Amino acid sequence: MTENIEPYKITPVLRKISLFFILLVAVLAWMTYGSLTGVLGMLAYLLVGLLNVYPWILPFIGIPLGIIDMILNNFGMYTYTLGLARLEPSWMSSAWYWFIIIISSLIDIYLMIKIVYFLKSKFGRKKEPKRNLALINCNIIDGNKDSKVISNGVILIQNKVEEGQEPGKILKVGLAEEIEIPQEYKKIDLKGQYVLPGLINAHCHLFGSGKPMKVMNLSDETMKKLMRLLGTSIGKWISIRMMKKNAQNALNAGVTTLRSMGDPFYLDVKLRKMIEEGKILGPRLLVSGLGICPTGGHGGAFGFMADSKGEIRKRVRKNIREEVDCIKILSTGGVMDARIVGEAGRPQMTVEEIEIACTEAHRGNLLVATHCESTEGIREALNGGVDTIEHGADIPDDLIPLFKNNPKALRGYTALTPTISAGMALATLPIKDTKITPVKFENAKLIEKEMILGLRKAYENGIRFCIGTDASVPYSTHYGVWKELKYYLKYTDMSAQEAIYFATKNTAEILGLSDITGSIEEGKFADLQVVPENPLENIDTLGNVTMVVIKGNVIRHPKVKKVKKVEKIEIKPLEI
Repeated sequence: MTENIEPYKITPVLRKISLFFILLVAVLAWMTYGSLTGVLGMLAYLLVGLLNVYPWILPFIGIPLGIIDMILNNFGMYTYTLGLARLEPSWMSSAWYWFIIIISSLIDIYLMIKIVYFLKSKFGRKKEPKRNLALINCNIIDGNKDSKVISNGVILIQNKVEEGQEPGKILKVGLAEEIEIPQEYKKIDLKGQYVLPGLINAHCHLFGSGKPMKVMNLSDETMKKLMRLLGTSIGKWISIRMMKKNAQNALNAGVTTLRSMGDPFYLDVKLRKMIEEGKILGPRLLVSGLGICPTGGHGGAFGFMADSKGEIRKRVRKNIREEVDCIKILSTGGVMDARIVGEAGRPQMTVEEIEIACTEAHRGNLLVATHCESTEGIREALNGGVDTIEHGADIPDDLIPLFKNNPKALRGYTALTPTISAGMALATLPIKDTKITPVKFENAKLIEKEMILGLRKAYENGIRFCIGTDASVPYSTHYGVWKELKYYLKYTDMSAQEAIYFATKNTAEILGLSDITGSIEEGKFADLQVVPENPLENIDTLGNVTMVVIKGNVIRHPKVKKVKKVEKIEIKPLEI
């Protein structure tokens, strides 16, 4: 959300709603009773009628007391409050009475649940210490590009550790005949299934599920109003719950690490902390907070707008202060807010503006990712010193050396994140399904072709690239990350083992996580997925995950909640 957009303040809104409600009640009371006494009595009853809350709201006994009152006392509280207001019974008084009962009962149920959970956390049986685990009778694909499958393998996961040590790491991995399983390790027989590193999605947005929605076509003013609503306490509560669900859905599908590339109100930072503190079980998160773009630029509805070096520096510093893991800028136009054909991919930030963002971020040792969907945009981004190009386009020969050796980048090179999944549905499905405009459809076709050419050029010329899907855009779901690997196999000559390597260990290296995750190796965290068949022979089996392990925590029989509208339609890949 841009800094000049303030969230709605609840108090003035409630005042307006209350005034409207009182006027409405007064009009309806006049129509019902036909007298000033009836109007005043009904208004008084609105307040006096709140006494009906008390028999119902008391935790554990409120609802039974209310029912007893209705049965034995013939709606005693209702009659009593009518008498206090000196009002005759009517449909209005009855409706208000039942409204109070329903709301009070819901509050009672909520309070009972909260009390039960509180008592359980304070006095319930404490959990046993985590057990060390031994995954046995499995085939291991360790995530390296050239290693062979370890048949009849064993993975020892150390969850019980000494003070100062981190649980959930791989102690040993190898052949069963070469590893002695300590007695205290709990064995999990995988019965010949295949274990491989959890996938990494280097480009997603947690605020969306991939379900096609017409909200993508709202005007700028309407989007501002929507963001104000989302900026309220209730709006943030709804948003964080949705983001949590999307992150956990990805985890259940075998995606153990996500890099969020722009979510509103720093809710991605909040969600990451909730996971790190053990409040919820979720994937490993890298977050970028609010994206930075120029005024009128792509992503302005959800990010910071900045139009000078000073403003950009300020935005980067603000994000760093909010404890983000990386910086996201948007240096070209994009499909989802394009108004004319060709606007997607048009350079919107100058090289100097890109460079100042990179300089400031690199001072904080943070990588910079940029939304970039054109060849000219790539040229400017490389010259500015970005670390990853998101989405991409065709790469001319003269830019290949700058990808591989970029002196302005934090680690001396720039990588590509081709999000083929993001544009495939938008470029191939009818508009009635994707809910986008004709202009966006034409832009999507142009950008999708360019991204595929960029992926192919990167693979053929040794440019480093990682997997990302832009999950949240229509038909790009958080649980469908494995489909990106299918596109890799279709549009390049890479093998399935290479695709898995690019989606795991290689992406971990680019994101700076290779010392803790991305491959099945001793000393790294047990971030794993289990599938029934050999994905080297059938990549589709990655869509049927039977078990997930995240930091040593086992999720048996993970359940993925799929988007019905997405699953009903078959996406046919673009032919190039």
